[in-house]
Amino acid sequence: MRTETRTYTLYQITELSEEAKEKAHNEWLYSRYFYGWTDENRQTLDTFCERFGIVCRNWRYDACNYSYDYRSRQEDCIDSLSGWRLATYLMNNHWNDLCTPKYFWKGMKGRKSRIFVDTCCPLTGYYIDDCILDPIYKFLKSPTENVTFDDLINDCLDSFFRACRDDMESTQTLEYFTEESNANNWEYLSDGNLFN
Repeated sequence: MRTETRTYTLYQITELSEEAKEKAHNEWLYSRYFYGWTDENRQTLDTFCERFGIVCRNWRYDACNYSYDYRSRQEDCIDSLSGWRLATYLMNNHWNDLCTPKYFWKGMKGRKSRIFVDTCCPLTGYYIDDCILDPIYKFLKSPTENVTFDDLINDCLDSFFRACRDDMESTQTLEYFTEESNANNWEYLSDGNLFN
């Protein structure tokens, strides 16, 4: 019987050469990468579709592309609304979907305002709510006659999927990997292989 003892020199990601960092990053991307915000994004999309009466199908996104297909469950007369009539429809029927009452605190007591509203993440509380609703907020600031309800919904979905794609792309960068590696105290061999 024989026992061997091996000694390894371990490095943090920031201590590796550029070549080794790149190798570690590529290995992480292709074997251990996981995009962790899919459920939150899905919840925002589902809530938006439910509240605005649409069905979004055949959708997908990754770090490079996105695609989607949708149809409205609204009546044709609503899909074709534009300009001030559309703005009025949105204010009368979707005000509570777009805004939440602002809270004011004095010491330990809080109260809901009856006048001031907050437009920060009103659907689910996740930041992607603002991305999907941004075209509506912009439209309400200056309604134009050439934008219909159908166009506005398409702009909202496009904005949402573009934001999801960009977010996924940002989680695959070398900078993000370096932060992830430091936060988890991963250690590497000099050639960039992860040490178990």
